[in-house]
Amino acid sequence: MHSRARIADLNPVSSPSATVTHVVIAEQNRLHADALRLACLECFADATVHLHVHGTQALRALAHEPADLLVMGLSFDDIDGVALLEEVNRGRLAQRTVIVSSQWEEHILLSLRTARFDGAVDTATESFGTIRQVMALVAAGEGYISASLRKYLIDELPADSGVHELTAMELRVIRVIGEGFDNQEAAARLGICMTTVQTHRRNIMRKLRVATSAKLVHEAVRLGLVRITPAGPPVTGA
Repeated sequence: MHSRARIADLNPVSSPSATVTHVVIAEQNRLHADALRLACLECFADATVHLHVHGTQALRALAHEPADLLVMGLSFDDIDGVALLEEVNRGRLAQRTVIVSSQWEEHILLSLRTARFDGAVDTATESFGTIRQVMALVAAGEGYISASLRKYLIDELPADSGVHELTAMELRVIRVIGEGFDNQEAAARLGICMTTVQTHRRNIMRKLRVATSAKLVHEAVRLGLVRITPAGPPVTGA
């Protein structure tokens, strides 16, 4: 994780030390989005809070007016949550970012290890009420990661696994391939050309030190990048 602040424990924070006047919430679940909006207004009484249930909509709004604080989920129908975070960081569209989610799949956790964000709250293990404290903590210049996530986002991966060398896009490619999509289908799903998928596949196989598609899927399952279904992991052609 490339955090812009040290990771702190969650202690009571009376008020944020930084001025937050513009908050953007990107959360697909409307009920959760409304709860996040209420928490933001309680934490930053003078802030303007804009809520977006579509990731691309949030991205356009941020491009028009960057936020002091972005509070975002990871699941959207129109864009991958990690891809949204990458675009925000690339364009410097938010000064600080807090990720709030109850679902943390393996490829997401691996991608976030090298991403820039200031807080990550696992609502499956922490109450929704803690989010206000985390937002205040982040606004005060600290960082926060839920205890349940720290071993995945902070602890070192085995040096010989090869998975630490995979880029965020390569992680998304291997997950789509592992779901049974061929190169052409993966390209359409990811919004890239087929030759780019083929290039990513070759790079993934090189980094994981495997020579066939069958071994690639087997290694992806072993590393937790692809889940095994009752029918077994699908194997696609190269």
